Formats: sequence, C-alpha cells, structure tokens
Amino acid sequence: MKFLLVEDDLDIAENIVDFLEGKGCSMDYAASGELALELLRDNIYDAVILDINLQTISGFEVCSRIRKNLRLKIPVIMLTARVMLGDKISGFECGADDYLTKPFDLEELLIRLKALSRRYRQCVANVFRVADLSLDPEKGIVERAGDRIVLPFVCFRILLRLMEKYPGPVSKEELEYDIWKDQPPMSNSLKSHFYTLRQLVDRPYEKQLLHSVRGRGYKIDDSDTDIDLGADI
Repeated sequence: MKFLLVEDDLDIAENIVDFLEGKGCSMDYAASGELALELLRDNIYDAVILDINLQTISGFEVCSRIRKNLRLKIPVIMLTARVMLGDKISGFECGADDYLTKPFDLEELLIRLKALSRRYRQCVANVFRVADLSLDPEKGIVERAGDRIVLPFVCFRILLRLMEKYPGPVSKEELEYDIWKDQPPMSNSLKSHFYTLRQLVDRPYEKQLLHSVRGRGYKIDDSDTDIDLGADI
C-alpha cells in the first residue's frame, strides 16, 4: 500500500513514516497542503493521512480541493489535536472518511488505513476501454497493453473526457472548460498538454489512438480508417 502523509510537524511526520514503512507501506510526505495537492495530481495513493492544522491552507481546505477540484475519491483520514464535535463535523462535511485525535496509537492508524483502503479498492468503478487502453476514473489508473501509465492531472482529465465521448470528437472549447472552467490559460496550453499525453499514451506503442481532427477538436480512434487530420489544434 502507498500512502500520502500531509503533516507540518516534522517529529510527528517522522514517527508516522518510520512506523508505516516498517510495516511494509510505501510513503510520500508533504509538509504543506500545496505540495500535497501537487503530489495527488501526479501520483496514485491508497489513502491520504491529512493533518488539519497546516500553516498555509488548512486540512479542511485541502480535503475540499481533493474532492471538488481534483475529483478524487481516495480515502482521507484526518489528524488533529482538536476534540470539539464541530471540528469533526467540519472534517466529514469537506469529504473526510475518518478522523483520529492526537495523540493516537500508530497501530490504530494502520488498522484504519487498511480498512479504508480495502473498502476503496472494493468499490465498483466504471472502467473505460478503447483497444488496449483502459482508464479507471475512480482509482485514477491508466493502463495500456498491461502497462501502468502515470499521467499529470491535466493529461488525465483530457484522456478521461476523450474516452467518455468515444468514438466522437471533443472540441477544444469543451476540453478547456472541463479543465479550467471560465479561466482558460492565455497561451495554447491545451495543445501542449495534448502533446504530452500523446508521448505517454501513444508513442511507446505501435498503434496511435489519440488524434487531433481538423476543425473539430480531439478524439480517440482505434479504427484502421483514415482520419481527416489537420495541424494540431
């Protein structure tokens, strides 16, 4: 199992990491909410261990962004020295799955992490498949020909939208709104991200699945027929 720990108290973080790694877990560590969100965009975890009292953005805000911005259903267990019922309610309302009050027993933390991770893995997810490419939106897993492919957040969102609309195309405007809402970047950022997506998903394999289509946008196509391709949009 692989976990992300978000904790700005170095002594507490070291104790948790040392204990869980000693139990055979793989650990990533973030001392701030901002770094945690970056790691969650680019990595896959079984659960997040999230302290509430972070220095810049609170654990409540981090959890809310995990659910609303990143749209991840990964289990989140919150850690805090707060004992008020209202704080626990706030944690659950922003999307937390479990709650531990400091000080806590590390064995109990591990038991709760195992339970949360087991339920998460047992969730039935709709897996999109096109040819030898698959995408699991619940777990954030992309595979091609049996190989796991780790995608940056924006590339994952592009691929998810293309697979949802397969075999039809998705316009540039629709993709930009899906990723950036009403604040798309000024530069041709979508084209750059689509190029990166192609390098990861298509380039190592014999058949090209990702295409830009003249005047229409982007699409996934696994047929052997010719596609009216223009310059990258």
